[in-house]
Amino acid sequence: MSNFTDYIGGGGSASYPTFFLHKSQTWVPPQDGNICIHVIGAGGGGAGYSGTPRSGAAGGYSKKNTLAVTTSGSFTVVIGAHGNGAAGNNGFAGGASTVAGTGLSATLTANGGTGGLYGSDTTAGGTASGGDVNNTGGGGYYQGGGGGVGLTGTGETGSSY
Repeated sequence: MSNFTDYIGGGGSASYPTFFLHKSQTWVPPQDGNICIHVIGAGGGGAGYSGTPRSGAAGGYSKKNTLAVTTSGSFTVVIGAHGNGAAGNNGFAGGASTVAGTGLSATLTANGGTGGLYGSDTTAGGTASGGDVNNTGGGGYYQGGGGGVGLTGTGETGSSY
């Protein structure tokens, strides 16, 4: 007796797993192949200022479009910590996220966004370097939202309400 799958051609496509790494670690590819790496810096914390909040900025974004990997290689992954908010004072900057390892010619770095600044209207998004794509995160804004991560260009600045 045949199964329906016996009649379906291979087609040559393969599905590879997606990994979301949310803590710093050494990562070893589970199989040989080509990967795409996305690195996002942590966002900055907001600042409280007499009822007028100032938002933190988004982290930068770095992307390596394709990289051949094997199970004998490894990567050191550092995940930046979010910036804490502060009442009546500046918010804290977000931490940088980095990926370095076998086959990479440069460390992929996505810097964290600046924290909301007491007495200032805008904050700067984190920068990025080392990838095929390196975008700056969107800035934070007073009385409104924080910046957005820029996947296709510079991230959007938060807007006032």
